[in-house]
Amino acid sequence: MLKKYYRKVNNQEIHLKLKEQYDNFCDTIIHINWDKILYNRISFISAATQKFKNCRYLEIGCDNNICFKSIPVINKIGVDPDRGGNVKDTSDNFFKNNKNEFYVIFIDGLHIYEQCRKDVINSLKVLSKNGFIFLHDMTPRNWAEENVPRLENTLWTGNIWKVALELSKTRGVDFFVINADMGVGVLKKNEKNIVYHDDYENLKDLKFKDFLNLNESIKYVECEEAMKLIASN
Repeated sequence: MLKKYYRKVNNQEIHLKLKEQYDNFCDTIIHINWDKILYNRISFISAATQKFKNCRYLEIGCDNNICFKSIPVINKIGVDPDRGGNVKDTSDNFFKNNKNEFYVIFIDGLHIYEQCRKDVINSLKVLSKNGFIFLHDMTPRNWAEENVPRLENTLWTGNIWKVALELSKTRGVDFFVINADMGVGVLKKNEKNIVYHDDYENLKDLKFKDFLNLNESIKYVECEEAMKLIASN
């Protein structure tokens, strides 16, 4: 579905320098303007929280609280070691000590594959059956957005798209990525006990060029369809 957005950028002198400096440089981009899409992560998360009476909400990575403050739930926990939320700790430490179960979880922590998959695995253990996990930044549009570590003055998704590939093969869940707000992943837990599909050894070294070739195995949906899917489940 993303292939229709692929564009080759015109050759520029700076590209030669970038190719020498970064072995993951790629002259193909995904030409999507997120600002023209009139939905964002808060739209979808809020829709999911309204499905549950006395919803318990968890947010991993709150930054400046733009999302956390906007979720219309009384019983909510936001985990961030530096800035926002109401629990100042790392997600790893939080999950070690947590005894609560949640209906909706939003993961927007460290945008590195290894940490994101760990946050998802831990979240699945404390997510109620029929509950939802949302993930931000699942669709890098170019090699610079996907680069790890983050480049200066660049929007950053990191390489967590690899988690989308694993979740697409995980049994007992429904998973898709919404074409909005840098790619919003949505997981619905259909069974009590979920075994996360581990493809780490095959995915760990992949780069943006590989994402361009592999994203066909991920289900992408437009915003209106996503809202219907969230409401119907």
